[in-house]
Amino acid sequence: MVTSNEKPALWTRNFTTCSAANFLLFFSFYQLLPILPLYIIEKFQTDNATAGFIISLYTIGALACRPFAGFLVDTLSRKPLYFWTFFAFTLCFLGYKTVGLLPILAVVRFAHGLFFGISSTASNTVAIDALPASRRGEGIGYFGISVNLAFATGPMTGMFLYEAFGDGIVFAISTALCVIGLVLVQTLKVKPREKKKHTALSFDRFFLTRAIPQFANFIFVGFAYGPVTNYIAIYASELGISGTGWFYALIASGLIMNRIMTGRLIDRGYLVHLVGTGMTLNVIAYFILAFCHSPIIFFLSAFLIGTSLGLIFPGYQTMCVNLARHDQRGTANSTYLSGWDIGIGAGILVGGAMANHFGMHQQVFVACAIALVIADIMYLCYTAKHYLKNKLEG
Repeated sequence: MVTSNEKPALWTRNFTTCSAANFLLFFSFYQLLPILPLYIIEKFQTDNATAGFIISLYTIGALACRPFAGFLVDTLSRKPLYFWTFFAFTLCFLGYKTVGLLPILAVVRFAHGLFFGISSTASNTVAIDALPASRRGEGIGYFGISVNLAFATGPMTGMFLYEAFGDGIVFAISTALCVIGLVLVQTLKVKPREKKKHTALSFDRFFLTRAIPQFANFIFVGFAYGPVTNYIAIYASELGISGTGWFYALIASGLIMNRIMTGRLIDRGYLVHLVGTGMTLNVIAYFILAFCHSPIIFFLSAFLIGTSLGLIFPGYQTMCVNLARHDQRGTANSTYLSGWDIGIGAGILVGGAMANHFGMHQQVFVACAIALVIADIMYLCYTAKHYLKNKLEG
């Protein structure tokens, strides 16, 4: 006999399978990240600026499709959409090795981002569909670990393989892992969507308007993280600090540690407080990063950034999902992910311009910390209250 205190199952077959497939999707991408600029420059004899532009097309493609990804996930059958966009994402790895013209490579790179944007939105939505409502925050936290693990291990693995065996093995392994991911997706048991009467298209089918404050706050978080993805090695060099690979490992460690603990607290009703704590801790971490002068403080800031993001990521995603109707979960996830994409892109562009203007990167991270102060004030004064007033679940 089931007691009223017994929790509904979290690690169901669907949720576990979806988490594993999501890890393979992200690992295959992150494994390619450090070697792709080297590959493009070597194969096409181009300069760093051109290689950087080609690489950025991935983000542009992902961002361009996000609103439509949410609409497609909420409108079409989720499993076929997930499978075929994952399949197209896999084919792009073959495209990198087979194309011989730089403009065609640019198209492949843009398409890779496009299919990634749709498949990752579908993956998040299928996983959330498999979660019991009472454990959704905990489940989202665990699901996010699949991305954090890929982030922590993918670039390191890709670089090791490239240095030992060349670029061919990296592309081959990424393709093989995606094929395994496709097999996993094919085994998912997703309920067919109920057929609904045709309804007129509206803006909230592409963007969750009820989550505008969360979306805006998340842009600031992404804006601050953008320079970390591209410029932290240069900043470390300016400070005379080596071993920046550990910086990303410490971010991932903080993320994973907090994601494990955060989800259960979210489900116990501490969502608003946890996100607020994460926002404030993020501000502190970036001020420490901007004014650090020793390796210990530099690496401490990395762990604090990861710890704060471990509170912020599952918190904002849970907010967006709880603000959406059941038939808007895809839109909720695409809105959440769009905020991150826009923030990351803006942070990289503004950070690069600021670094060129000032001649160093400290001012970039000071600007990031100030942006996060604005976001923190916005969250405490408006976003948290807006969520409590408008949430449909949770």
